[in-house]
Order: sequence, then C-alpha cells, then structure tokens
Amino acid sequence: MTERRLSKAELKRRLQRLSRDYEKVKTRLAEVGFICEGSLAELYTSCGNPNCRCRNPDQRHGPYWQLTWKETGKTVTRRLSAEDAALYREWIANRRQLEAVLEQMRDLSRQAGEYILTTKGRPFHGPQRPRRRRRSAT
Repeated sequence: MTERRLSKAELKRRLQRLSRDYEKVKTRLAEVGFICEGSLAELYTSCGNPNCRCRNPDQRHGPYWQLTWKETGKTVTRRLSAEDAALYREWIANRRQLEAVLEQMRDLSRQAGEYILTTKGRPFHGPQRPRRRRRSAT
C-alpha cells in the first residue's frame, strides 16, 4: 500500500475522507434509472438489387437498430424500431453509469480496507484492482 508508516491521526483522516467520498458515490446510485444488458447497433444494408440506390454505399437502406446481448453463453440479437432503440440506448447508458459507480465504490472500499487493517497492524490481502479504461457512454 504505502511505503512509509502513517500516523494514527493521518490514518483516521484518510478513513474519514474515504467514508465521505463513499457516501457521495452511494447517493449517485439513486440517480440510475432502468438498466439493460447488451449493446445497440445502427445498421445500413444493401438489398442486392442491381438497380437499387443502395449500390452506392452512401445510400444504403436504413438505419435499422439492433440490440445484442449474451444469454446462457449465446449471443441473442433483436431488431428494434427507432423509438424502442432510443429507450434501449438510455437504459444501456444507465447500466454503464451504474457500473462506473460500482467501480468507484469497490475502489474506495479497497482503499478503506487497507487503512482499516493497517490500524490493526495487519496486511491487506484483498485484490489489487487494476485501473480499467473507461468506455464512452454513447
């Protein structure tokens, strides 16, 4: 964790800061709306008719919306209307927001665990969480 030993007062301050930060992050959970697994794709297709406008890549048919997710190890795909796609886009963004909040809670909890065990003179044996790159919530 740290290379130098922290004083009891410093450990207490850090734990208080982590508790405050954790409570702030916890309140963000209430802001998360409905969630949905999976991803949404906007597709444009060519019909294969040699006389159709879709022969030009800039004039393909679409957009068609497709929702894809994993279910018991298999990929499931459904076509959606544009109206339904807008709802699913929001729900998927909510899921990503929830995952980001949970990631912050795990990180703060791990740090607090290190400090709490340090105050008891014991080492932290939990996982060292690697920093993950954030995906954009589009």
